[in-house]
Amino acid sequence: MDARMRLGRFGVAASLAAVMGAGCGGSTQSATPDAALTADGFAGTTPQADAGTPTPASDGGTVANCVPTGPEICDGKDNDCDGVIDNGFTFQGARVGQACYPGVGACIVKGAVVCTSTSAAGCSTTPGAPDDTFHAVAASNGSWDWNCNNNVDRKYPLASCESFTASTCPAQGWSPQTGGSGDCGEQLLQQACSATASGCSSTGAGTLVTEECK
Repeated sequence: MDARMRLGRFGVAASLAAVMGAGCGGSTQSATPDAALTADGFAGTTPQADAGTPTPASDGGTVANCVPTGPEICDGKDNDCDGVIDNGFTFQGARVGQACYPGVGACIVKGAVVCTSTSAAGCSTTPGAPDDTFHAVAASNGSWDWNCNNNVDRKYPLASCESFTASTCPAQGWSPQTGGSGDCGEQLLQQACSATASGCSSTGAGTLVTEECK
């Protein structure tokens, strides 16, 4: 086995070790009510980096007979002859060819990491447009953050009349139905509030409204 082949195999092993320790990055919803939403926009496991076999060189070469042209650049070729194309170029932790997820909330879209120049990589798509209206259903990717401000805003504050004092008693209060959590899309019990000598109280039977969010 000649020296180039031994070096090539060492390079593949090192590249694979680095890949297997990296996750597929992308825009996420950390520390928000959408935190359970994966970058893919579907319930489940957050996509991980592909730790499979390195992509063969697109210039027709292999590790054994590749002719190095210099340091690796982002051009769709294996310039350093380590058996991996465009290695070292990433966008938000994802390698060239992997999925990327720009945006937050309902604006998250899926694209692919591509070379934007010989020295940089980026995402092939841009985030979706924010929607500042309230909605009774989640966005197609499962997020309730329709206006993409990295937060979920409610149309009806989840607070009953009894949670206020006489001096802060509002005109109306909202509370979850029995057994419900009052989350976005669920029905709430809306009741008129009245200040009393002892505090703030609900008056009347109340009506049901659907919690809308953005």
